[in-house]
Amino acid sequence: MLRRYIPMNSYNRLMNYQPTIAARPPELRPVRWSLGDLFGVALVTIALAAAAILLLQLPAVFGATALRDLLQDRPLIAAMIAGGLLYTLAVVAIYIVIVRRGRGDWREIGFRAPPPLAVLLTPLIFIGQLAALAVANGIMVALLGEFENPQVAALTDPAGFSWANFAAVFVVGAIVAPIVEETIFRGLLYQWLRKHTGVIGAVLASAAIFSAIHVIPILFPALFAIGVVLALAFEWSKSLWVVIA
Repeated sequence: MLRRYIPMNSYNRLMNYQPTIAARPPELRPVRWSLGDLFGVALVTIALAAAAILLLQLPAVFGATALRDLLQDRPLIAAMIAGGLLYTLAVVAIYIVIVRRGRGDWREIGFRAPPPLAVLLTPLIFIGQLAALAVANGIMVALLGEFENPQVAALTDPAGFSWANFAAVFVVGAIVAPIVEETIFRGLLYQWLRKHTGVIGAVLASAAIFSAIHVIPILFPALFAIGVVLALAFEWSKSLWVVIA
């Protein structure tokens, strides 16, 4: 009866309709960058940082030391500026070595829209990081006793709280650092490792490198645990925005 009142083309489309699942993550494209490209990013970053240091020394050579003197009185802000500059240079290096040379575009690196379900579950990913951190720190306390996080001391100004310090730490620590670190460790490194070692090997290796690169031995287990959670979240969502958030 239904076919009698519906045009043939519309009836066929209705009968052959298959709903799509919008929440399904997109498939990762084959990785085009190589291990040499990853080392190239590191070397270019170091070269750019060395050039930046030399350029920043020029005003002092000509007797203009006002900025240097100001930053000497604000060590935390100076550290955040240095860190933010290094992160920025790393992004420039990624563009020079990988994007500009056609080794991969930003979408292939991971800057693609996440599926709706991944967006909804982002708070659970954050809770997973906290749980992994708590377990890792609990193990360290059981083995070594109470310890202080060196990062807390590094982000504390002996002069006390100031809004300028808060703004600098927030911008660099909560915005710039997550974007750049996830681009490097999950976007570039994890995907390259996944191509050559599979998911499990890539998760473990990228987490190990992520923890080691911070050069804070007491935090290695905690950073490794966080790295595992972030790698798994990226593997599932295929989007850096999920792990950045």
